[in-house]
Amino acid sequence: MAELLTRHDVASILGRAAFGATAADLDLWTGKTQDELAAHLLAVPTDSSGFQVQPDEPRRLAVTAAATSAGRQNGGAQLQAAQGWWLERMRTTTAPLHERMTLLWHDHFATAHSPMLPNTATLVLQNQTLRAGALGSFRGLLANVTTDPAMLYWLDGARSVTGKPNENYAREFLELFTMGVSPQQFTEGDIREAARAFTGWIVNGQRAAAFDQRRHDPGDKTFLGRRIPNLGKTEHLAIRDAALQTPVSSRFLAWKLVQKFAYDPGPIDLMTDADPLVARVASTLRQGWNIRDAVEVMLRAPEFRRRPQPVARQPVEQAVHACKVLGVPADAAPVIQALDVMGQRLFAPPNVGGWPVDEEWLAPGTTLARYRLATFVETEARRRSAMVELPVGPQALPESADLAAWAARFGLAGFSANTERTLRGYLAAAAGAPEAQRQKGVMTLVISSPDWTVM
Repeated sequence: MAELLTRHDVASILGRAAFGATAADLDLWTGKTQDELAAHLLAVPTDSSGFQVQPDEPRRLAVTAAATSAGRQNGGAQLQAAQGWWLERMRTTTAPLHERMTLLWHDHFATAHSPMLPNTATLVLQNQTLRAGALGSFRGLLANVTTDPAMLYWLDGARSVTGKPNENYAREFLELFTMGVSPQQFTEGDIREAARAFTGWIVNGQRAAAFDQRRHDPGDKTFLGRRIPNLGKTEHLAIRDAALQTPVSSRFLAWKLVQKFAYDPGPIDLMTDADPLVARVASTLRQGWNIRDAVEVMLRAPEFRRRPQPVARQPVEQAVHACKVLGVPADAAPVIQALDVMGQRLFAPPNVGGWPVDEEWLAPGTTLARYRLATFVETEARRRSAMVELPVGPQALPESADLAAWAARFGLAGFSANTERTLRGYLAAAAGAPEAQRQKGVMTLVISSPDWTVM
């Protein structure tokens, strides 16, 4: 008989795969099986049309369909609007795993707003490409990203031409997107040959990719030991297929999934010392490169429930979770500003390698930002309750000293000994303060605690 989930199991799984649990989630899934929860998370419609950007959303983003000089000058405001739009989508989605996977691919195919890519609409369109393929075929997603307008700008593919192929995308295609370097199983020659194969793609009006045969290198290429003849606009598919047919590629993608969702497998040699869960996820990927199937293996694995070590959640996950449990819109400027200080700006990863991993999010400099985020979310929850928009007033909150109720309210199974000691110390020091102030202190401390950050 399958082992039943505890409240801690539910909080941990949803904390990593679904932008956090709510009190209702804890009640619903405690006592169910891990397979049942995995099936629920994976119950995303295969038709991606339900996740497309709606007609009114570009207007909310203040992003025009075509790049204009005014749009370029207003790039910062567009970027903040886009960030808020996506954060709010994460908070309100009925399919959180799907949105969580979209975030993973944004990190994997890291493309950033920059002077070279000032049109935020292009990044939003890439975001939709990632969302549409988030749980589909990795082969298809990789092909779409290769000819994505934002990527063509970001890694100079649109400037790559026969005779002068730009190697930026070819290098990251192999090092970061498909094969990795543990161990490195491609050469500098393979990078050069792939760059030749990728020539010819341009962007029309910053919105659509097009293939210009005159810019494409027509010569034969030798890539990963294979001869690739001139295939024109489909030549990038031959490069993709050759890369994905190497044994290391499925292990590299599986390693990335496990690292981002379950635990850090460490900098291991994927061919000689692969983590057992990485190996099983990789085996599923190689059967057809179906992302949903690979994620299902991971979500159902005993190692996903009983992990070797906890992981530090990304700032975006923490912020969205806090807004979700308190009913506060996540698109507010203070939320976006806090994430900026914490080091995770949506649509603006720090480099092509994406954001840090695990304990790197726990740098001392982020502590104050987490505290400010917690203060804003708590204050906004009270302000909205005063407008009778949401049942989050003092009458709806637990008593300040009821720590079990506070844990449930925030989607946690309970508090660690250290966090409980900190909370009780605060309550003792604030014994004479008004109840509302004591509640505010508890809420702020919970959202800035290690229990909230590490799951």
